[in-house]
Amino acid sequence: MRQAGADYLQEEGRCRGARPRVKAVLFPYGLDYGLAPGSGEFIQTAYGGEPGKLMMGDGYLTSGSWTSPVVQSFSPYLDEVEIRLRTGETPAGLAQAAFTLLTSGQDMSLAPYFQVKVDFNETIRAWGLDDPGEADAFTAYAVDQCPDGGFESYASNGPGCLTGFSLAGRLTLPEREIIDSGGVRVELAQDFSELRTGDHVLVLDNRGGQWLHRAETACMYEPDWTRKQLALYHGWELNDGTVAWQLVYQGVLQCLAGMGHGWRQSHRVRLESQDSVAAGLKQRIGAPADTGERRPFMRGTYLARGELIRVVEAAAGEITHTGTGSATVQLLGAYRGDYLQDYLLEAETSGEVGSATFRWSHNQGQSWQKINLIAAGADEPVELEEGLSVYWEPGLGPDLVAGDRWTFAASPPIYHYQVFGAPFEAITAVSLSGEEDDDRVTADAGTGLIQVSGKNASVSARVVKDHTTHPVDMVADILAEVGLDQAIDQDSFALAKSLTPEYAIGISFENYTAAQAIREIVRRCLYDLWIDFGEIKIRAYLGEA
Repeated sequence: MRQAGADYLQEEGRCRGARPRVKAVLFPYGLDYGLAPGSGEFIQTAYGGEPGKLMMGDGYLTSGSWTSPVVQSFSPYLDEVEIRLRTGETPAGLAQAAFTLLTSGQDMSLAPYFQVKVDFNETIRAWGLDDPGEADAFTAYAVDQCPDGGFESYASNGPGCLTGFSLAGRLTLPEREIIDSGGVRVELAQDFSELRTGDHVLVLDNRGGQWLHRAETACMYEPDWTRKQLALYHGWELNDGTVAWQLVYQGVLQCLAGMGHGWRQSHRVRLESQDSVAAGLKQRIGAPADTGERRPFMRGTYLARGELIRVVEAAAGEITHTGTGSATVQLLGAYRGDYLQDYLLEAETSGEVGSATFRWSHNQGQSWQKINLIAAGADEPVELEEGLSVYWEPGLGPDLVAGDRWTFAASPPIYHYQVFGAPFEAITAVSLSGEEDDDRVTADAGTGLIQVSGKNASVSARVVKDHTTHPVDMVADILAEVGLDQAIDQDSFALAKSLTPEYAIGISFENYTAAQAIREIVRRCLYDLWIDFGEIKIRAYLGEA
């Protein structure tokens, strides 16, 4: 359960004189801060070629920076951002403001104009000096390894860069525009079979037309407004004028409804949202890609089935002749062997087709499978093995001369199977029709592709997706996959894992909702899982009443 502050609890307990407040916040809003080629001021830096990437320039540089152009935020109500910047009410005022360095997760009030600056500063210099007088605190150095011989040098790994740089804002709706903050109700069936939650409805004033999509002051100016979330806070105003806020609801926006902004109409709009935990648990994991490619959600070690995707038919290579005889060998039949096989035919005696003899080998003549065979013509082909036969066609000169050789290779059919969910850390075993077989199998853990030579079979493979084996960790990974990692009660998850250290499983879920996948894990491993006022908690069942 979310913990309320002492000031909030004190005001909540007042019998009279308490001053309740309500706050509604929409988020996130992506803010374009202008990082692009030729945008802003680059000093010994360069655009990194992808959104959010800034790189140091080429060469040995000791510092660098980039200052963005002045950017205007679309709404005067954006009041929080998670990045470093300076902000001002006007462009002129912005120019006089100082840049404030923010740590990750720290908030800063955002005025209508803002500007970003990124500085690179070296901590160690990675080259030597021609003049010892140029040495300073950042110069590369060597440490005498006394009493051992030699020196150990220290240097940096090269120019720095910034990646994944983004700004995210939060829009606080004016409290005076909130007509009805709505009710909050979330229920969870005891067996976690169904999350029953009523949609939350926030009724807002629309007299300024701010909720019309094309209005200049539209609150939903971005095209991806359906990805927004709503955070609803209840608060108590304190004697010093500040407000003690308590988060009571967080949901995912579903639609804008009941909008009115015309003659003799109520100038209102309804923001309908669904509890964020409920919405997240309804998201699907292991869903196929837009191209239809299967992408199961996997963890640990799992016995997965391979799907036949392609067959390369059996084939025989070109026959190569060495010697002075004029006869040519023709190959008949389809190779039915399980392995790639080389063949050698050698004339034992000289003569014409139908009278000369030959022998054949698998190993370049180190040993012979059969000898004293008649080199027959097309009317009586000679059977070799695995469905292959040969015959000779006479030439213009002597047909066969003792010592003449003919070589070729026969390739078996290759069946390509795909185990979806790659890349894997390893494929430890492959079974063909229930029996392990390594002789005819090659497997690539990186792509999940398994090749089987020879006969077709049902293929299953024991794959290692990663080293995650504990069911509690897998539940946490599923919640993180659907964006609910912040809702996890870390203490209860850590306790449940510590009480069941020997538990180890493997999972593969394909196109399951997160709730279905978690239910499969908890009911097999005997865990209780529930939602306590926005926090997801878990408890291990150890047999006690």
